[in-house]
Amino acid sequence: MIANYHTHTTRCNHAVGTDREYVEAAVAAGMKTLGFSDHSPYIFPEEFGNYYSGFRMRPEAFPGYVQSLTALRDEFKGKIDVHIGVEIEYYPVCFEKTEKFLKDGGVEYFLLGQHFTGNEADAGAIYAGSQPGNREKFVEHTDTIVKCIESGKFFYIAHPDVFRYEADDVFYKETVARICEASKKHNVPLEINLLGYRGRRYYPKPLFWQVAGEVGAPVVIGVDAHDPGMLLDADEVAEAAMRDFAEYGLKYVEPELG
Repeated sequence: MIANYHTHTTRCNHAVGTDREYVEAAVAAGMKTLGFSDHSPYIFPEEFGNYYSGFRMRPEAFPGYVQSLTALRDEFKGKIDVHIGVEIEYYPVCFEKTEKFLKDGGVEYFLLGQHFTGNEADAGAIYAGSQPGNREKFVEHTDTIVKCIESGKFFYIAHPDVFRYEADDVFYKETVARICEASKKHNVPLEINLLGYRGRRYYPKPLFWQVAGEVGAPVVIGVDAHDPGMLLDADEVAEAAMRDFAEYGLKYVEPELG
C-alpha cells in the first residue's frame, strides 16, 4: 500500500499511539500518503441537550488535531504527504453546521462512516450492526449512503457494508446494488476495510463485494488504523483483500485528493 486515508487518533477514545507514531509507521511501511480521518466531532443542536458520543473526538479537541497534523505535515514534507480529514456520519439536522465548523478549521476531506441509522442522539437510532433482520432500517441506511454519494461531499465511503442485514440474500443484493451503482455513476469509491479482515468482523461481507464487482464500482483499500502497528503490517493484511479483488473482479482505484 502506498496510501491510506483512514487513520484514527487517541482523540476518539478507542485508538492508541501518538500522531507522530502513526506518521513514522507509515514512513517505515513505505507509504507515500497518510490521511488522518479520526471520528469527527459533531455540533449537535440544543434540542439534544449536552449529548456527547464516547467514540468520537470532542469539538474542543479539534483545533489541537489540526495543529498537530499540520506540524507533522510540515516536518515530514518530502518523506510522506500528510492530509487532514475526518470520518463522519451524515445527520441532516446538524450536518451543515458541523461541516462548516470542520472546513473552517482546516479539514481537507470527509470519509462517510455511517455507523448509525438515524441520528445517534435520537432514541430511534440503531447501531448498524445491531439488528440483522431489520429490513426497514437497512433500506433507510442505504438511502442515506446513496444520498451522500450523490451530494459530492465525500472523498469515499468507508465500510459501505457495515449495516448487518442477514435475513434475505436476494433483497440484500438488490438493495446494496443501489450503493454500488451510485458509486460508479458519481465516481465515489467504496472502501474495503482492513480492520474488518483483521478483527474477523461480519464485514467485509462477500455478498456486498460480489455485487460491487458485477456493477464495476470503484474500490479502495482502507486500513482503518487504530494503532500505528496496523500501518506497519498493512500489506500483509491487504493480501486477503486482494484475493477478494481477484475473486469478485473488483475495480481497484488509488484515491487522490483534488
